[in-house]
Amino acid sequence: MSTHAWLWILGLAATAPVVVLGPCYLRGLARVLRHPQGRRRHLRRAWAAAAGLLSILVVCAPPVGERLEERLSTHMVQHLVLIMVSAPLLAYAAPGQPLLAGLPAAVRQRMVGLGRRLPVGVLLTPHLAWAAHIAALWLWHLPVAYDAAVTSEPLHLVEHACFLSTAWLFWWHLATLTRHRLRGVAAALYLLAAIPPGAALGAVLTFPSHPLYPAQARHALEAGTDPLLDQRIGGLVMWIPLDFAYLAVVVWLVVGWLGSMQLRWPEPEHDPALVDRPGPGAVR
Repeated sequence: MSTHAWLWILGLAATAPVVVLGPCYLRGLARVLRHPQGRRRHLRRAWAAAAGLLSILVVCAPPVGERLEERLSTHMVQHLVLIMVSAPLLAYAAPGQPLLAGLPAAVRQRMVGLGRRLPVGVLLTPHLAWAAHIAALWLWHLPVAYDAAVTSEPLHLVEHACFLSTAWLFWWHLATLTRHRLRGVAAALYLLAAIPPGAALGAVLTFPSHPLYPAQARHALEAGTDPLLDQRIGGLVMWIPLDFAYLAVVVWLVVGWLGSMQLRWPEPEHDPALVDRPGPGAVR
């Protein structure tokens, strides 16, 4: 089967969930927006969902997606957008409530009952989300897996789906409205723990003396780029922006946590009468 045929098939498969669930989401969003309570929050999350889907479309669909996949350095930009832009936006969007509100009542009750029977609490643990995110990041950048994805369109789609889904689960623990949300020091440590594996992967791509991915190296030569230099730039792209993005979110989380602690424990107000009252040994 030709590459163009695969692209058409995979494109239809990727857009099918959006086509099917999109009307349910919009119907449910209209319902939840009728209530004044939480309207602004739902609107912000709806815009986040739209921005997340748009970012995926921009970096994966032609012609931008095809150009990004010619070089390893730009391919790392594509992966970085999926992990650091698309996934957190979709995690913040939290489309579950509008989707449930848009379903027929009978289907909604069955979905809620199914969710109660499934071991969601075991599956959605921070340790599992962290491990899945780091494992996907490393396994898909092994030479065998990376070159296989470069030369196979179906496997390439699976690679991007793995990056997006595991990164979404990783960010979900920081954006969810449920009791599973990490806050304060726990959230900061959760993000800080993801920095060393990403930095190590960036170093592995930056410092070798030869290209690690033969198939990607051939694409770089066809594009008129030195494969080793292209790989080293890709390693720096994976290394520096990823670490700075994580650190920026850590600082934002810590500042927000300290602000909430200050609001929770305000400074005691001084009584002027007690301040001005002279002590037992004061001169009158």
